[in-house]
Amino acid sequence: EPLAQQIAAALAGKTLPLVDEVIIDVVEEDQPRWLTFVNGTYAWLELPGSMASVAAPNGELAPFLAKKGVRLQKMLRPDMGMTFFYMEHPLVGGYTPDKVALRRAIGLALDGSAYIRHVLGGMAIPAQSTIAPFTSGYDADYKSAMSEHDPARAKALLDTFGYVDRNGDGWREQPDGQPLVLKLATMSDQRSRKENELWKRSLNAVGLKIDFEVATWSELLKRTRAGTLMIWSLGTNAAGSDGQGALARYDSTQIGGQNMARFKLPEFDRILDRMRVLPDGPERAALFDRARQLAVAYMPYKVQAHNIVNDLQQPWVRGYWRHPFMRDSWRYASVEATNA
Repeated sequence: EPLAQQIAAALAGKTLPLVDEVIIDVVEEDQPRWLTFVNGTYAWLELPGSMASVAAPNGELAPFLAKKGVRLQKMLRPDMGMTFFYMEHPLVGGYTPDKVALRRAIGLALDGSAYIRHVLGGMAIPAQSTIAPFTSGYDADYKSAMSEHDPARAKALLDTFGYVDRNGDGWREQPDGQPLVLKLATMSDQRSRKENELWKRSLNAVGLKIDFEVATWSELLKRTRAGTLMIWSLGTNAAGSDGQGALARYDSTQIGGQNMARFKLPEFDRILDRMRVLPDGPERAALFDRARQLAVAYMPYKVQAHNIVNDLQQPWVRGYWRHPFMRDSWRYASVEATNA
C-alpha cells in the first residue's frame, strides 16, 4: 500500500504515539457523529452509511467537503454482517430437512441488495460466506446461495416442507399447524430500525411473520451466551489473515463463544481439526471449499455483506491509515500544531 509506505517513511526515528492525548467519544446515532465531524470537532470519522449519499455520493467525496480540505480513504473491510439462527431452538434450529428448508427460505427471502443500499448506504459488497476479504480462504470470484434474493424459491421451499397458511389468516404455520412467528433480536438505534423494516418487508412478502425483541447490545450478547435468542443480526471483524478464524462460528468446541448459533456438525469439526495442522496450499484450500458448502447448505448463519469503510479526515490530520486488522491506527497519526 503506497500510502502506508509513505507514512512509515515519515515515522522513521520518531517516538510513538505522536500525540499526547486521544479523546474518543461514543455516539450511537449516526447524525450527531456526522454533524460533530463537519463542525471540526473530530479529527476523523468512519462515515455512517446513512450519510453516504451526502458525504460521498457515488463513492466520491462531496464537493463541499473537498473545499474544506477533507480527505476520503476507502477500504474493503475484512468483516461480515451476519444473522445467526439459534440451532437448539425448536422453531428455527435443528438439522432435519424441514428446519434447514426454513432457514434457507428466510435467507432467500431477505433482500440483500436492498440491505446494502438502504441500511449500509451502498458501502458494502454481498457476502458469499463468513470468510472475510484479506484472509486465507477468501475467494472474490466465489458465489453461493448465501447472497441470493429469490422470493419465489423461498415460497417453494416453504410450501414443499409444509410451512403453509392453514387457517387463511395470510401467515404461514408450522407443518404441525402451530403458529410460526419469527423473533429477531435488535437494538433501538436508527440503523437497526432500518434493518428491521427490511426484514419485515422481505419476510412478509413470502408469508412469514416476524416480531422484534429490542434490547441493548450488551443485553443481547448476554442472552446469546445464555441461549435465549432465536435470531440476531450483528457484525464481526477478522482479527488476522487466517480465514480459519471465521470458521470458528461453526466449531462445536466454540459453542457459547464464537459459535453463537451453537452449530454442531461432526464433519465440520473434522474439517477444522485437519485445517489446523495444514499449511496454506491446495489441500487446505479444498477444505475451505467444503466448509463453505456445508455452511450454505445448513445455513446456521445468513451472511449479508462485507463493508466498505469510508474514513473522512480533517485537513489538519497527518499519518492516518486504516490497517485491515490493527485497531489502534491512532498511534501513528498526528495533527498540525494549530489544531493540537
